[in-house]
Amino acid sequence: MSAADVRGDGAGTSGSAASPAPAPEPAPDTPPAPPAVAPPIPLGGRRGGRRHRLAIAGGVAAAALVGAGVLSWRSGGDGDAADGGEAPAAATATAEVAVRDLEERTDLDGTLGYGDTHELALNQPGTLTWLPAEGTVIDRGQSVAEVDDRAVPLLLGDRPLWRDLGPGVDDGRDVELIEANLVALGVVSADDLTVDQEWTSATTEAVEDWQSSLGWEETGRISPADVVVEPAAVRVTARVAEPGGPASGPALTVGGTGRQVTVDLEATRQQMVQVGQKVDVELPDGSTTPGTIATVGTVAVTPESDSMGPDPTPTIEVTVTLDDPAASGTLDQAPVTVWVVTSAAQDVLAVPVDALLALAEGGYAVERVTAGGTELVAVELGAFADGWAQVTGDVAEGDQVVVPE
Repeated sequence: MSAADVRGDGAGTSGSAASPAPAPEPAPDTPPAPPAVAPPIPLGGRRGGRRHRLAIAGGVAAAALVGAGVLSWRSGGDGDAADGGEAPAAATATAEVAVRDLEERTDLDGTLGYGDTHELALNQPGTLTWLPAEGTVIDRGQSVAEVDDRAVPLLLGDRPLWRDLGPGVDDGRDVELIEANLVALGVVSADDLTVDQEWTSATTEAVEDWQSSLGWEETGRISPADVVVEPAAVRVTARVAEPGGPASGPALTVGGTGRQVTVDLEATRQQMVQVGQKVDVELPDGSTTPGTIATVGTVAVTPESDSMGPDPTPTIEVTVTLDDPAASGTLDQAPVTVWVVTSAAQDVLAVPVDALLALAEGGYAVERVTAGGTELVAVELGAFADGWAQVTGDVAEGDQVVVPE
């Protein structure tokens, strides 16, 4: 290879494997030709070669830039002009060095729905005569079913009833649960019934008034089969039984009433998220709505293995509540994307990623516009986000740097 080929100044030839014929020796009295001098480098391109710039997606770490070291820049040409002349200059523009906030984000696959579901069971003799439709929200005092044409109401509490309650019963938390629900339903006021664990005559009277409003016999007593107790209002997701069947056993599948997103997060990435962290949820229609991480699981679960595929990765469950549930639309269930900020840099100098030049000798630079043309300025890289890269070095806010058009 000739020296011209090494310089890439366009003097070399290409396309033939044969050795070139030796050049004739100059006459003894012919003075040597003066050395070639490269012309000034114009803003729009570099003589005899292409401009090599980085095209790095937003959010890629600086280590990835090093891994993409096939790109480089050096003064002079690269010798790839097929006709031995200068390659055409690449079209360029300029961009301004700016102070920005850069947030690096990671996307997680999630499912929009109503959270975990469970079966709601009845424990009554008789025939199931009515069940609510799928999608029905059942709150305190409303019927979860009818047995022999009699309503089975929902009460709210942190534990089910486990014994018959009425006059003379021992004190207990189940007594307090009944009294709290009667006050919450407006059957009796807190002035007329003290909510505690003691069954009194005021408790019996309030139970009789409630039974009368339901059309029940006014016995003043309540058994566990008379009601269903749940921690909060529920939403019917499916019927397990159908009217006409026995009123004993699972009747409905129910879940929470609030819209939320569930993410099965790889257990090794647990530190990426925390309760109270703000996220963005991308909905099926492409719009985004803000949300908040409500729970982060602490128990890793290994999904069922597919014998034909690789071993599954253990995951934890992360739930996200929506700041505006109405923005999620009407779909009961849908795939969504949860965007989580994994790192942030505030008020930093940044340039568009494609303004970065990877130097042949290592490191990175930008091509800054000066009064006489352009100059290379070495920079160190920091955070990446949205097509911008944090830079430090001899650059300032407002400087103009070269970018491809």
